[in-house]
Amino acid sequence: MAYVVHPLAMIGGMRKPKEALHILVADTDDVVGLVGSRLLLAALDNKNVDVAVKVQVAVQSPSAVNLPLPSLPQLPNLVALISQQVKVASPRFSRRASLVLGFSGVNEQVVSNVRSAGSTVPVINLCSFVPALETDLGQIKGNKTIKNLHDSAHRFAANNNVLDCDVCERHREDDESYWLNIADICARFAVAISKK
Repeated sequence: MAYVVHPLAMIGGMRKPKEALHILVADTDDVVGLVGSRLLLAALDNKNVDVAVKVQVAVQSPSAVNLPLPSLPQLPNLVALISQQVKVASPRFSRRASLVLGFSGVNEQVVSNVRSAGSTVPVINLCSFVPALETDLGQIKGNKTIKNLHDSAHRFAANNNVLDCDVCERHREDDESYWLNIADICARFAVAISKK
């Protein structure tokens, strides 16, 4: 005798869909935004991050997305070999972003465009924000990752200069430690949002 399982009977065993986090990288420098986006994608591309993440980048020159990282002599080899590709942010993605961030600084024009669409999405500088996020999420219980991230980002933005980065001002783009710092920040961000 054959048994037929009704599709609705399987709902209890289905995995809960991951929360979705749409990150718009809007750096004041196209190269930093592109490299930072790729580093962020690489850091978030691991099984411990229980959030579905999409990262797109706002650039002044859309052709910059095709720039091969190995052609940039200032990048350390480990950074230049990052294979993740990033898309140029569409207007729709920009309006739906969950978080707007920069590394060396946040592009004020992009933020203005996002705000003019009625979005109150948090805007942060990732290099400055990650230490505060690590502290906040370390004190929060529960697994509402995106809500906790938003709350932390809004608090940080209300009390700090989010358009510029004090950390990046101390480094030059042709300095290997500049890029390694951004890679470290991206990795720490991924670890922070993956904690239960």
